[in-house]
Amino acid sequence: METMIRQCKRVMLSDKDRQHLNNARKRNEVRQDEQPNDYKGKVVIKPWGYEFLMFENDSVAIWFLHIKKDHSTSMHCHPSKRTALTLLSGKAFCNTFRHRNFLSASDSLIIDAAVFHSTKALSLDGISLIEVETPPIKLDLCRLEDSYGRENCGYEGYSQMATENLESFNHIYFEINNCHKKKFAVEGKYSISMESYPSDEEFQHSFSLDPGALYCVCKGMLFGIDGSKVIHVCETERGSYLQQLDRLSINKEIVLMKFIVFN
Repeated sequence: METMIRQCKRVMLSDKDRQHLNNARKRNEVRQDEQPNDYKGKVVIKPWGYEFLMFENDSVAIWFLHIKKDHSTSMHCHPSKRTALTLLSGKAFCNTFRHRNFLSASDSLIIDAAVFHSTKALSLDGISLIEVETPPIKLDLCRLEDSYGRENCGYEGYSQMATENLESFNHIYFEINNCHKKKFAVEGKYSISMESYPSDEEFQHSFSLDPGALYCVCKGMLFGIDGSKVIHVCETERGSYLQQLDRLSINKEIVLMKFIVFN
């Protein structure tokens, strides 16, 4: 069988990231608005669009983002957490100090902690994407540059969050105890679902690998037949790559988010 290259690219920390983060910490000018007790059941209104929390456990927080055409997130980093970014629809440009990444639907980046990045929507209808963050903390945001004047501002506060008419944003939240019973789909574009397996026995019996999907680990870890670690928490990989491995296994409960993108 022809060997396929893993296509979920990892972006690692650079010296320039370290330098800018150190300079920002020395300035220590961040203004933090009042925050709610949690972000469940809220849509955060952004100058570039909106985002909302889809799922959270002790390992990850999963956010859905919609960015309007020609708008972009600030050049920012999260010093304390890693991010797996997956584009669900449209075309985008994700800029870091190491790479200029042009993304199409189903492309993924795994962005290490403290890596500055900015995502711009290139498509007429804007873009939709998922960010899976570990650990699940929100207030470690550090903005370097911003088109909307938010360089010295922390994460948006409660006053910039919508709590009514959430259906107009296609809002959904996957509860931990029954996350596998829901599916979030936009017809003709993508679907998102979650799967959980309490043991390797159940995983071997019930897990059905879809080579056309992407999988992100939200709890636990995927192992290969030789015991090597295949996907860590917050990492995303294509089913077509996983299909090449002789046997996948788990050593404790695993929670997977599954993306199917209809290009």
